[in-house]
Amino acid sequence: MFKFLHTADLHLGKIFYEHSLLEDQAVMLEQLGEILSDTSYSALLIAGDIYDRSIPSPEAVALFGGFLEKLRAARPDLAILILPGNHDSAPRLGFGRELFAKLGIHIAAGPEQGFEPVLVTRQGESCAFFLLPFLYPGCLGEPAPESSSPGDPVRSQGRLAEIAAARLETARLKAVEAGASLTVLGAHLFTLGGRESESERIFLGTAEQVDANLFAGFDYTALGHLHRFQKVGAHTWYSGSPLAYSFDEALDTVGPDQEKAFLSVELAPGAGPMVTPIPVKPLRKLRRLRGSFNFFYRDSTNDPVVKEAENDYLEITLTDTALIDNPLPLLRPRFPQLLSVKQGEAFARLFAGSDDAVPAFTGKKRSPEEDFADFLTGLYGEADTGKLGLFRELLTELDQGAEQ
Repeated sequence: MFKFLHTADLHLGKIFYEHSLLEDQAVMLEQLGEILSDTSYSALLIAGDIYDRSIPSPEAVALFGGFLEKLRAARPDLAILILPGNHDSAPRLGFGRELFAKLGIHIAAGPEQGFEPVLVTRQGESCAFFLLPFLYPGCLGEPAPESSSPGDPVRSQGRLAEIAAARLETARLKAVEAGASLTVLGAHLFTLGGRESESERIFLGTAEQVDANLFAGFDYTALGHLHRFQKVGAHTWYSGSPLAYSFDEALDTVGPDQEKAFLSVELAPGAGPMVTPIPVKPLRKLRRLRGSFNFFYRDSTNDPVVKEAENDYLEITLTDTALIDNPLPLLRPRFPQLLSVKQGEAFARLFAGSDDAVPAFTGKKRSPEEDFADFLTGLYGEADTGKLGLFRELLTELDQGAEQ
């Protein structure tokens, strides 16, 4: 029996509603390390999106580096297998990969490396791991006869996956002929029929979705990209993200089968994979609550559901028919981790022309420059002054053109 742990979509350094999740992620990684202290595990496979941004913050890099250092010290025999997702920069993630490989940390920084197996042997079982990074448009070309030059670059995710799958199957058969008793594929992609969440970057159109049956030859396919834990093929699983990163993954939305987890995978030649979810205990849960403003502001002190949620990450939907002016800072003393307040019913009545609705926007109107600054901050952690200056110049040119 060969046993390994499958996870993905760590998104280290993620900013959620302007709130850093590094503390929560540190607790999650600590749990992962504790699970892997069990010496029956031969490998850890992280199927992409290690970081939330292609240029991760120094704090996020330090967090992951510290995790790897502790894990390597505690389990020097554990194979660590990493591939980049669409949020990662493959060249940055793959820096020093040759050196790390000597320490048992294997990183596939490019698609060509995905066709070269990493062989892990433990207790008589030899498992060949193939690590396929996220396939960017143009990273592979159409197959061509050996006597000709490579074909045109391929743009579609679906076609890229078909080309990669054909090459992977050839490489898989060679690994089996060379003595591998098991084969595992790690990949970062969006399969047909997979259930997505609001926190993923999803492509439009089925041409960008991949048929999981392309990889049916592998004993197990460990996927990343979709944040919901799910089975999408006979031997194919998404581990999902180990933490909830959108409110559609909140406790009131998902069922017990959607509890965030790491996947413990056990393989034996000739048998299907035995997959066991190991629940992650988050530092703070994500919850959504619904009620009137006065209920949350003064009347819910003894409500057991509200009391249990006081220190969790919250999204509150107000049921008032009139708009409440700036409710978030009014409610935050009671709910310090309140991240979002929605007033959909009041807005609907306002836009429908109801006399009961009271417009609550008393502050100044935001400018396009302010919105762009917030966009840059959300994407990179800060608003670059050079980009802001260029944006300002473009706005001026646009205004001058409109006047003419």
